[in-house]
Amino acid sequence: MNKRILGKDLEVSSIGFGCMGMSHAYGTVSTRKEAEALIAEAIECGCTFFDTAEIYGTTEDPHHNEKLLGEVLKPYRDKIVLASKCGIRFDETATTVNKPLIPDGRPETIRASIDGSLQRLKTDHLDLYYIHRIDPTVPIEETAGAMKELMEQGKITHWGLSEADEDIIA
Repeated sequence: MNKRILGKDLEVSSIGFGCMGMSHAYGTVSTRKEAEALIAEAIECGCTFFDTAEIYGTTEDPHHNEKLLGEVLKPYRDKIVLASKCGIRFDETATTVNKPLIPDGRPETIRASIDGSLQRLKTDHLDLYYIHRIDPTVPIEETAGAMKELMEQGKITHWGLSEADEDIIA
């Protein structure tokens, strides 16, 4: 499979594996056996980039996807690029079936989120950690500062933004 460089130097397979559907949003939750078979096949096909988020889960287990991937990807950890996202949560006070998302890019939230993700994913670092949604109430420089701290601590090697507009990126 072809490779691509994200940012300056993060090499990934040109086709990545978005793991959300194994736990969230698209039908039934995958069993561990199903996830193992699917991920083994993806790796055999040359996929090296696996993406999740702390909110991909179920009502009963809001972090199901990270926990599942922590178990299933463990044997491959030194051969893959592992990414997760932080910076949003569901509005649990909402009465709607699809609960609204609330962006939260505060540095204290990011610092707390990484520790939970690392534990659930059974790894000492993430190759890519990014903000799931931009929080309009927090200056992006504060969010970037928190990510820089995580890099300095060795908890992440790269960081990024999801669904950011041109002004935020600039």
